[in-house]
Amino acid sequence: MPETREKVAGRRYSRQREEVLRVVRNANSHPTADWVYEQVRKTLPRVSLGTVYRNLNLLADEGLIQRVILDDGVMRYDGKTRAHHHFICSKTGKIYDVEFNLCEDLLEKFNAQTGFKATRYKIEFYGSEE
Repeated sequence: MPETREKVAGRRYSRQREEVLRVVRNANSHPTADWVYEQVRKTLPRVSLGTVYRNLNLLADEGLIQRVILDDGVMRYDGKTRAHHHFICSKTGKIYDVEFNLCEDLLEKFNAQTGFKATRYKIEFYGSEE
């Protein structure tokens, strides 16, 4: 993984922040804060849950990870920051990345029809894997 010290502009280097970022980016899922905490504790056993939450929020605010909030209010995190959408299975709760572009000019159409100045959007699909 590339060095993260330079990526969080204006912030002092933090081993905890670097480890939280590494864990989220290397996850094969969209983990919860509790899951990230358990993984970070494997390398930093003295880290607190509060430190993990603060760093997840900081990294999300800085755009280095994304927040994914499900209908039940459970916050998950996504290490993929490129534009993509999600499919959430209503039976298992598993989240899948949707990598294709759904509508190339959706922002332009939205802005033209509403008068708003939207700069990005996120779409979530819900259903079952079957």
